[in-house]
Amino acid sequence: MTYDAIYWLMLGAGFVVTGLVGIMMMWKTEKLLLSFLAGTAVNIVLTAGAVWWWSSAFAGSEQQFSRMFGLFGLGVSFANNEVLLFFAQLIMKKKIGGDPASEADA
Repeated sequence: MTYDAIYWLMLGAGFVVTGLVGIMMMWKTEKLLLSFLAGTAVNIVLTAGAVWWWSSAFAGSEQQFSRMFGLFGLGVSFANNEVLLFFAQLIMKKKIGGDPASEADA
């Protein structure tokens, strides 16, 4: 398997696992902060592992561009996962934990 394939698998796994953990926690507990922190913790662990792997795979001054380009992509992926997780959980919170009185007024 090439470095590129492993890189994209890590990005995809980070997205899927972060989303599953955060959404399942939200579904079970209906607590936005707790479920967001759980998803964030998973995202941090997976991203830190990917950063460590990518940095060690492209060690050396002659591969600095490849290393920095990959790390930038991992950073963007981390931020996107956090934003998507938060808004998915916020929508879930409004659907499952909303105020019944405000729904009757509408």
